[in-house]
Amino acid sequence: MASIPKIPSDTNVEMLLSEIMPKVAQEQLAQSNAAAELSGTEINMVIEISGNAYSYTLKDGSQVIFEKGDTLNPKLRLKISREDMEKMIKTQNLDMILGIQSDLNKIKYNTLNTLKGSFVAQITDEDGSEFKILAILNGAMEPSSVFKMSAKDSSALMRKETNPVTLFMSGAMKIEGDMGFAMGTQPLFT
Repeated sequence: MASIPKIPSDTNVEMLLSEIMPKVAQEQLAQSNAAAELSGTEINMVIEISGNAYSYTLKDGSQVIFEKGDTLNPKLRLKISREDMEKMIKTQNLDMILGIQSDLNKIKYNTLNTLKGSFVAQITDEDGSEFKILAILNGAMEPSSVFKMSAKDSSALMRKETNPVTLFMSGAMKIEGDMGFAMGTQPLFT
């Protein structure tokens, strides 16, 4: 897996999403086998920060196109409050955001194309503070699930140092809501 870089804690949200995220995504794709597996594909994703949208298109597993603003019908829409995003930057808990495009493959692509629903990743930092990321797959809010875990476990998950089943079975990740949908998201994190 391509490494997820550390970002300076004084980085502002706009710089992270407009400059750093596209650069990191391009670097991760270049270090992966995504181009071979995803030739002829396109994945649209939007990160929405308190109503401000940042759109990303991954083409052919090799090219990242960034645009400020929304896009129609993204496969994945992440919604995060500005306060939570700033907290994630300050506490260096960006693996969930920067690791999204790591290890892209045909299985993840197929999951993104077919899975409909939403989940909330509720992450608790070492100091007890919490931040939430709402992920909406293919425009559907239902079914829905909530994943609760520590920032340390979230980071390990995105860095492929553990997997969702291990976290769940050990009690390190709690899941509420639609369990079938929650299980359907597993390919996105493995």
